[in-house]
Amino acid sequence: MSRFIRRRPSPSMVVAFIALCVALAGTATALPGRNRVKQDDISRAAVRSKHIKSGAVLSKHIKSRAVTRSKIAKRAVGSDQVGQDALTGENIVESSLATVPSASSATNAGKVNGRSVEKMSFFAGAGAAPTNVLVLNGLTIIAACNAGPSLSVSATTAVSNAFIHAGGPHTATGSYYSADDAFNIGDSLNVVDNAGSATGNTNVEGTLTYARPDGEVVTATFLAQETAGGCVFAGTAIG
Repeated sequence: MSRFIRRRPSPSMVVAFIALCVALAGTATALPGRNRVKQDDISRAAVRSKHIKSGAVLSKHIKSRAVTRSKIAKRAVGSDQVGQDALTGENIVESSLATVPSASSATNAGKVNGRSVEKMSFFAGAGAAPTNVLVLNGLTIIAACNAGPSLSVSATTAVSNAFIHAGGPHTATGSYYSADDAFNIGDSLNVVDNAGSATGNTNVEGTLTYARPDGEVVTATFLAQETAGGCVFAGTAIG
């Protein structure tokens, strides 16, 4: 018995004993010390959100651009998480925006407070045929550039018993004012009040107001100009 106890273990026994110790220790032998756990020491998906202490992960721990849109839950970022003025026009897809409820008519700025806004634009050489430059709420304005050149602008109505007034500074007369307080179908008003046939006599910056008996109104501002080679009548009407 004493001979058996004093007998030294064989090399194979030593190797087997070391292997047994390593097997019993498991992965702990792969960690040389504290604060030395590396990425390849942890099994994939072993660390979950429940294992992370609240507030432990800060922005400094996250690699720049590591959190992409696919990693953020839908609606996880609300207005409270967005800094004031943090989003600019470059960050917003315009097609995703709905029409503003209080400005439903502002899609193309064709209406202001429910009223139509129309452009009047007539640029023509001498001898140009009469052209409708405005048809709005029963009012029609027709411009022509006659020989001379001589600009003529007339107004007609589709509703009888209307009112129309036009006037403004005039190069030939200083100012002019034309009115028809019984503006009926078939009537015509000279909007620019031609003062003569000489070129440049019809140079006007004026206004026009057309009122129907049912309450519809059209207002316009315009300029009228004769040049050496043609005529210009341009402005804006609201009705």
